[in-house]
Formats: sequence, C-alpha cells, structure tokens
Amino acid sequence: MSAVILDGPTGGGGRLIGPLIAKDLGYDYVDRLILTEAARHIGATVEALHQREEKVPSRADQFSSLLQRILERSASGNLGTDPYFGAGGMAFLTEEYDDLEPSIITRSNEVQDDLYVEAVSKVINGLADEGNVVIVGRGSPIILSGREDVLRVGLVANLQERISRVMKIWGLNLDDAKSMISRRDDARLYYVKRYFGVDSPDAAEIYHMVINTSFVSEEYARDLIVEASKLLREGHLS
Repeated sequence: MSAVILDGPTGGGGRLIGPLIAKDLGYDYVDRLILTEAARHIGATVEALHQREEKVPSRADQFSSLLQRILERSASGNLGTDPYFGAGGMAFLTEEYDDLEPSIITRSNEVQDDLYVEAVSKVINGLADEGNVVIVGRGSPIILSGREDVLRVGLVANLQERISRVMKIWGLNLDDAKSMISRRDDARLYYVKRYFGVDSPDAAEIYHMVINTSFVSEEYARDLIVEASKLLREGHLS
C-alpha cells in the first residue's frame, strides 16, 4: 500500500487532478475530511477550525498563544462544482458532519495551535498508514516527508492559469479570483513557515516531482503521477 500526496497553490490543479488519480488507482480521495477528523480529535467544531484557517493573525494575535489558524481554504473533490463553496459564498461543514462531539469550541482563537497541528498530523499519518489514498493539502508533503511509502507531488501553475481555474470552479469574477488567490497564498505561506519552519511550501526539495499544470493537461498530469506511484511501490523511487 502507498499514498499519493498533492500540494500546491490555489488554482494549481490539485483538487482537479487528485480525484482523477484516485479513480485511476482505486484509491480514496481526501481533502476536507482531514479538517473534519481533526475537529473530532480536539472536540472543536468545523466552523471554529475553519475560522482559524481564514484569518491572517493580527499583531495582537501574534503575541498570543492562541494564534489564528491559517490554511488555504479547502475545495471539493468534485470536478467543476464545489458544495463547500456554494453560490452564496462559503458554507461550513457542520450540517454534513453533525456527529461531532457535543463538547465544542465555538471561538476560533480558543483552539490551541499546537493541538490543532498535532491533530492534523495524526490524521494525515493515520491515512497514510491505511494506504491507498490521495491526500491534498494541509501541509501533508511536509508532515509525511520522512516516509518511503508516500509519493509527494507539487502542482503549480502560472498565475493567469490559476486565476482562470478559480473563476471557473468558484464562479468568481476576475477581481474576486485574484483576491482569493492572494489571500490564500499569504495564508498558506504563513502556515508552513510558522508551524513547519519551511520558507516556501512549493520548494522542490519537498517533493519527488513538481508539475507545472499550465503546460500539461489534467489527464497527462494524472498519468505521470500514477506511473510515479507505481514506480514507488516497486521500489524505484525513495
């Protein structure tokens, strides 16, 4: 068993290509599930955790032990539609995951940062232990960097391509798409630097391979990654 880990900036193609890889390999596809499982571990609502992911800490927050969590907002595994970000804007997952523990935390800054990272890391490693899974985002390539049974792939794209994808997938206009990308890029950079000590989440040394999806089709990127996954299982990659 092995796992395929995808990461990259918003609009890089991970959440489009990930489901294609999972379907081809017969693997499970995971992105927001990680957030939900983390909430189970620490007794926090998905809403509280999501709020942390959406805020770059203010100056006061940075002097607090309760920093706001920052992560790129998750997108759905569906191709072309995203029930998480509906037409009316962002929606939380609590209705879908109403079996969370009744002891909840409703204020985002009440969730201890180290506890959140520990919970996310625990879930990601647990998923990798199970194997046969495609995981997107959440710092997964960094968390799993020491594992030999995990293929780590970076998916990047030129800015214009990223903007076009965001406009198409989320139904945004040009200005809103640019704003989303800028906001998420800042949040993602802060997250990996603050919690993992990594200056760039797209640094080549994190990955087995990095694909610029501006120059290849989603299907070709899928084929490259599927083949690399097979090479890893056969012991030809380390």
